[in-house]
Amino acid sequence: MGLGFLVPLALAAAAAIVVPIVVHLTRRRKSKVLRFPSIRFIEKVPYRAESRRRIHHWFLLSLRALAVLLIVAAFARPFVDRTDEATAAGTGPTERVVLLDHSWSMALGDRWSDAQEAAREAVSDLGPLDRASVVVFATGAAAIARSTAEPVRLRQAIDTSRVSDEGTTYGPGLKLAQTILEESELPARELVIVSDFQAQGWTGDEGVTLPAGTEVRTVVVGDGPIDNSAVADVALNRQQVEGRERVSPAARLVRTGGTEPREVEVVLSLDGQPVQTQTVTLPAEGADGVVFDPVTIGADQTQGSVSISEDDLPQDDMMRFVLSPGRAETVRLLVPPGATDAAFYVERALGITEAGEFDVVVSSGGVPSGEALDETDVLLLVDRPLGTPETDRVRDWVQDGGGLILVAGERGGWGEGGETVFPGALGGVEDRDGRGERLASVEYEHPIFEVFRGPRQGDFSAARFYRARAYSVQASDSVAVLARFDDGSTALAERRTGAGRVLVWSSTLDAGWTDLALQPVFLPFVHELARYASGAREAFESFTAGQVVDVTDARAMESAGLGAIAEAIAASEERVVLAPSGASSELTDGSSSHFLQLSEAGFYEIRPPGRGDLRPVSVAVNVDRGESDLSALDPEELVASLRSGGDVLPAGDTERAAALRRADQERRQSWWRWLLLGAFGILIIETVLSNRLSTATARSGHARMAS
Repeated sequence: MGLGFLVPLALAAAAAIVVPIVVHLTRRRKSKVLRFPSIRFIEKVPYRAESRRRIHHWFLLSLRALAVLLIVAAFARPFVDRTDEATAAGTGPTERVVLLDHSWSMALGDRWSDAQEAAREAVSDLGPLDRASVVVFATGAAAIARSTAEPVRLRQAIDTSRVSDEGTTYGPGLKLAQTILEESELPARELVIVSDFQAQGWTGDEGVTLPAGTEVRTVVVGDGPIDNSAVADVALNRQQVEGRERVSPAARLVRTGGTEPREVEVVLSLDGQPVQTQTVTLPAEGADGVVFDPVTIGADQTQGSVSISEDDLPQDDMMRFVLSPGRAETVRLLVPPGATDAAFYVERALGITEAGEFDVVVSSGGVPSGEALDETDVLLLVDRPLGTPETDRVRDWVQDGGGLILVAGERGGWGEGGETVFPGALGGVEDRDGRGERLASVEYEHPIFEVFRGPRQGDFSAARFYRARAYSVQASDSVAVLARFDDGSTALAERRTGAGRVLVWSSTLDAGWTDLALQPVFLPFVHELARYASGAREAFESFTAGQVVDVTDARAMESAGLGAIAEAIAASEERVVLAPSGASSELTDGSSSHFLQLSEAGFYEIRPPGRGDLRPVSVAVNVDRGESDLSALDPEELVASLRSGGDVLPAGDTERAAALRRADQERRQSWWRWLLLGAFGILIIETVLSNRLSTATARSGHARMAS
């Protein structure tokens, strides 16, 4: 500790102290000429040389010199240097980031108000050179105030922040904090995390490394687990009853906490109107389910929900969904004339679905054209070649998103130009081992075989193949071999062409060349084969807060359960969106303006402007059910994973850090203001005394002359 100066070169101006001394020693009195008619009445005064004059007013000279010294010292910016103490205490110019958790669990009790108060306290002691940022995080993260030393701006950002409908994910917030701290030029860095520290939001693999020397503090809000009941999931089971599609909603209810069973009322609502109610008794720390009676869905975009009695955490007491009548995928089976039995097993397999997923049409004629082909989702050639005249028509159809499957059999193949559609080249019929070959290699990561990946999900090795076509395929970016026989020859290959897919099966799908049709895996295999070829994806009846929807992708929207009118929405250049809160906005075609951020729980409605004839596209959004688990993470575990490689600044930053700490100390002490104020006061006193002395001297002179 000692006296230091921020601008020591300014002390050189202290030489100006000689100015008052020189003025005192060299100042000459101004002579005043008095004209008299005669000099005989004037008294003779002895001559005194100016060079022999002495300083008579030492006090006045001292005041003037002191004023000069104080002004010089003020410009030198003095301060008491406590660098060693500041370094030991970790103080000095600091870049502070406050991570504020605003996930929906923070709405429980006083958690949010306590978190806001903790955030205000974290930014209340900023020094003149300190800077702070406030980052709110849930599924994503955003800096609502960045690298500022303005307390008003920081407090306003905290006061206006709100709890979101998104779940907790620590990664985005920590990575944004890491970026802010890395970009800072201040020597000290600090991270303050304010959260209820839910364990489900932390994986340990976030890959966040804070800059060296960063201090991490945690503020825990909340009292831990509570008695909470939630609608964890709703399954919408579809089935065809007498040609009509009916849906049986089944809800799974979960309860955490509590000591005694709790009775809850479960309500199924459609378009805002309750249609069925059941009562369920939930055990403590347990789960139960409820299945509602089947309901008929007659209109697209029917808004539905399953809700229970509200508790202390009401956000998870309702599960929303959107229902539309299902659209069956049209599968057109083309077989050789008089050989309809070749498609018997495939036709029966595609017809066995609870919800009537496939509409199967069997034909022995040619490839259809015009509207008939456009309305076909999958064209399945069973032991039938694709003729040369048909190739161009099928190629264009596949390019536009159609799905083509060729079951080779004995007569399957293609004519001239087919090599641009199908993968590889088909050869002649080959007899396999007398005992039959098996599928030795299957790409279980592919969507067709993904459902068979788990244990006891189906075994393809039990099927035997006695005959198959020779089939040579060279894998490339657009061609892949999905299954092989024991000898390494190709069983199933795929080629991606434009927006469509082409699949070739080198054997048959009946009981002639293989017994696959007699195995348990046959039915789901044929379903997945047709489903993948059609490009249809699993329909999502709801989304989770924080997700994004591309409203220009009609196929994605429709497969997400948004109905057939999604195409009209996607084709429109402008779209009006009504959020669950009632806020209205427009989405237009642009670089990113067609992405809809689903930040609120509830129902979003999208429609083209001026199209009152269309029922709006409804998007159901629910809160993340993982957030219902209030189990807490040990904050020390999170802090330990964020430790940087070292606790000191790099050697190259030492000098800059010391300079910034000295500047911070000087700004905090601000002695220069007091020095200037003192100099100003001394100059006032000096002026008053100087005037009085001048007046006294003048009066003394007049008195002598009068005598």
